[in-house]
Amino acid sequence: MKNKTSYGYDLNKMNNECYQLRKNVMSVIYEAKSKGFSLPRIEVRIVNGGQKNIVGYAYLNTNIIHISEKYAKINKANLTHLVLHEIVHAVTGFKHDKKCYLMKPIIPCCPLLTKTWTAFEKYIKKNKERTLVKQG
Repeated sequence: MKNKTSYGYDLNKMNNECYQLRKNVMSVIYEAKSKGFSLPRIEVRIVNGGQKNIVGYAYLNTNIIHISEKYAKINKANLTHLVLHEIVHAVTGFKHDKKCYLMKPIIPCCPLLTKTWTAFEKYIKKNKERTLVKQG
């Protein structure tokens, strides 16, 4: 029996190919941490099937992201943009913003990594400030 997730996707079975795809996604998370971003443990799953126009998704404020099998294989710039976009959803709970380079619902054709990382930093800082206000 297949394990259905959102948007009609199925979770991939964990095998050597799936581990490699997951490793591709995890490398973006490790890069973010190496750049000094403090992120919680993020659950990463590779999915297949589902709605073809949705290449990844996250459950808001749950630290869970799902990346489609096809997009876990794409070039570094697109994968980085996609993963950071989903991390913003999963970690901060921020939704799509058509005016933001990173948080538009559609990935740019050839994303610029400097713009992607700059936008990601703004969301992580904004979330940290929001958390401090709630605690204070």
